[in-house]
Amino acid sequence: MISYLSRRPIKVKLLLYFLPILVSSVILTGYFSYYTAVKQLERNAYFLLNDTLEQTGVFLNDKFHAVFAQLVIIENNSAFQNILSNTDQDVDGHRYDDLIELHRQFDISYHNYDEMIDSIFVTFNNGRTFHMKEEFFIPRSIGINLQEWIKRFQNKESVNGYYWLNTHDDEVFNTVQPRKVMSVFKIYGNAESNVSAISLINMKESYLLNILRNVKVSPNGTLALISTDGVMYSKELASEYAISDSVIDQIKNNGEQNGEFKVSSNSGEPMMIQYTSLSLNKWKLAAIVPQSDILSKASQIKTITFIVVAIILLVFIVVATMFAGSLTNPIRYLSQQVKRVRQGNLDVSFQLSEQNELGVLAHGLESLVVSVKELLEKVKDEQEQKREIELIALQSQIQPHFLYNTLGSIKYLIDLDEKEKASTMVSALTHFFRIGISKGREVISLWEEIEHIRSYLSIQNIRYTGNFDFEIDIEESMLHLPIMKLTLQPIVENAIYHGIKSKYGRGSIRITGTQQGDIAILEIFDDGAGMHPEKQAELLASIQSHEVYEAPVTFGLRNVHRRLVLQFGRNYGLELESEAGVYTIVRVKIPNTGRGD
Repeated sequence: MISYLSRRPIKVKLLLYFLPILVSSVILTGYFSYYTAVKQLERNAYFLLNDTLEQTGVFLNDKFHAVFAQLVIIENNSAFQNILSNTDQDVDGHRYDDLIELHRQFDISYHNYDEMIDSIFVTFNNGRTFHMKEEFFIPRSIGINLQEWIKRFQNKESVNGYYWLNTHDDEVFNTVQPRKVMSVFKIYGNAESNVSAISLINMKESYLLNILRNVKVSPNGTLALISTDGVMYSKELASEYAISDSVIDQIKNNGEQNGEFKVSSNSGEPMMIQYTSLSLNKWKLAAIVPQSDILSKASQIKTITFIVVAIILLVFIVVATMFAGSLTNPIRYLSQQVKRVRQGNLDVSFQLSEQNELGVLAHGLESLVVSVKELLEKVKDEQEQKREIELIALQSQIQPHFLYNTLGSIKYLIDLDEKEKASTMVSALTHFFRIGISKGREVISLWEEIEHIRSYLSIQNIRYTGNFDFEIDIEESMLHLPIMKLTLQPIVENAIYHGIKSKYGRGSIRITGTQQGDIAILEIFDDGAGMHPEKQAELLASIQSHEVYEAPVTFGLRNVHRRLVLQFGRNYGLELESEAGVYTIVRVKIPNTGRGD
């Protein structure tokens, strides 16, 4: 990691060091803001839900009180008391007054609360029955079995002697279409009493259901009115939010007046339940709400928080990048200029508008580059002079050597009185030197070099009495290429002295030229003695060596190679290939410039 950072630009390092701190700070701030907002939202939702539940409970309690008050009024009515205490007497005028008074009370109670009261019913053990109901429904039968009801409810817990029934099918007024009602009633006496009766008021389930339905606890939640004998829901829960009966039993059996707890639905969805108790009948009013509804706004808060955090991060990153750039741009500029200098471009500027330490550094680099340019110019001049001196020295070493051998051959022919051959050799030598002088030029065209070597081969062929044949085959498009003069002569001389002369019988020399991309290759082939691999490796090492040995293996070939390298570069020079007793090939690589010089 440390080595990785050490190779990174300063701008990247600054961003790597500081951006994680900024990013983590913004993300943590956003997370805690979101967490705090969600918790506050949850508290507010619970508070509002509880407040709604309490108000609904108070409202329902008031409605139940109103109905209960009517039942008490009927119970305390003098006519009702008279009938209850005189159930065995015959009906007379006084009793008709009681009946009229009781019906009048029924009528008052019913019509004062007709939107809520479904029907009123009173029956005595002597079979007398009184009732009040809506006119639009016609019951098939009216009444209940008093003794059966007494046995059914006498052992059940009552509230001050009064009984409450949650939503159920009406058992008093048996109609064609079953009707749902809620009931409050009181039983007088017991199964063994001489006098027994029941007074009952049925409440419309639809009225109470509308009250619950008008209270919106949540999109998927519901209100439940829970009693020991049943449950009435404001609406059915969706299947994924349905709860088990054990949860309802838990609410029923909880002795606390108010409370809240969390459960899971049958499908595993988290559910929140808050409940309150109605003071009149001890029923529980419960709000059953999916927790996802309570936190429905949390997703919006999360989205908003994410967007705000993303915007802040983007702004921070942009500002940090710009700030880091303003700090590192001068350094990056100096670094790029130094790289250009390292690549060999000294025509660069280090001018900066900075007046601080970077400005001092830029001024120092500017002065340094100027000094380096001056020093390089001086070294370049010295190297050029040295190269020219070395070329002249190499050239001067080749020319006397060739001249000495040729003049020796001419003297040998004169001594043998071979005047005609000696004259031909002198003419070839004259042509050879005319091209070799080439008006003082060191670099001549390949055509001139070929003509030069053709004269040389003619001289040597006369000298060795036609002991070898030679062939020159150069592509015409190559003849304009520049080449160092006296490049081929030492190679051909080597082919004659160390190849053809060492072979038994007549030999041949072939000079060919081809082009391969940016390189032109001249091959000098002889079918002479050739070389063993060890000798070939030793000769090649001597040719390409930078050091001059006291007794080099091949003086002429090394000089040719060195002159080519000095003139054209290290990619050019001589290559060697040979097989003992078969052949030797010397390849000359020169630039394929595509034009003459």
